[in-house]
Amino acid sequence: MLKLGMDILVNSLYEVLMLFPYLFFTYLLMEYLEHKVSRKTTAYVIKAKQYGPVVGAILGLVPQCGFSVVASNLYATGLITLGTMLAVFLSTSDEMLPILIYGGVGGSLIVKIITIKLIFSMIVGFLIDSYLPESFIGYKKTNIKAFCQQEKCKCDEKNENIYKSAYKHTEKISLFILIFALIINTIFALGGEYYVQNLFANYPILSKFVAAIFGLIPSCYPSVLMSQLFLENIISISTLITCSLSNAGVGLLVLYRVNTNKKQTLKIISLIFGVSVLFGLLSELFLQ
Repeated sequence: MLKLGMDILVNSLYEVLMLFPYLFFTYLLMEYLEHKVSRKTTAYVIKAKQYGPVVGAILGLVPQCGFSVVASNLYATGLITLGTMLAVFLSTSDEMLPILIYGGVGGSLIVKIITIKLIFSMIVGFLIDSYLPESFIGYKKTNIKAFCQQEKCKCDEKNENIYKSAYKHTEKISLFILIFALIINTIFALGGEYYVQNLFANYPILSKFVAAIFGLIPSCYPSVLMSQLFLENIISISTLITCSLSNAGVGLLVLYRVNTNKKQTLKIISLIFGVSVLFGLLSELFLQ
């Protein structure tokens, strides 16, 4: 039991340490924009939001959930649009691609998966920014100062060093992620993985819906387990893609933590679920 506890602790700490550079860079960027950059430059950054879904979808393909964490923070402060954040979330694959590569999956199939996720993510990002009513999600005004006040980091003081401020933000959110990681890792270590595997094996018809719900768990475990189940021929490739679309690592956890409007966050989660199921079903047509 002691060894199991140590494994859980080490794995949780590893997850947080892997995200630490992304978090620190994000908060440093926010501090820089707030304190150092001229209004003209900041206005240019905001104006470039319309191209965000393209950049977001491409960055999300990097096999790591760090960019989803970055996107959550930038959206919470209004620096990127909802469409851009969701493009990052949907294209994020976390540990899926490395596992598939090491598992001997053919290069052509991996290219298809990447292409599908990239195209789907861009389409969803542009559609949301162009057509989703503001009444559904709500307008996110750029306000880094309000974000700092919410976090009570006192980084809006004139003499505050931006590196120190960025570290304060990073330290607080890292502790939050660590606590949640310990809970999730403990659940899976005590048999959660076995129950999930049985769920997919016994209810294949509901696989897309189950996969989308499973993917919403803010951890790298969904992508790891689903990739393993695919390699063992327990689930189909379209089911794997469904989970991969809804799973953004700890991005959703960070969004819930930093976004003041919790009702809005729940709407975003429901949107991710619906889109993931829809495109998971559509992917059946492209991967026959």
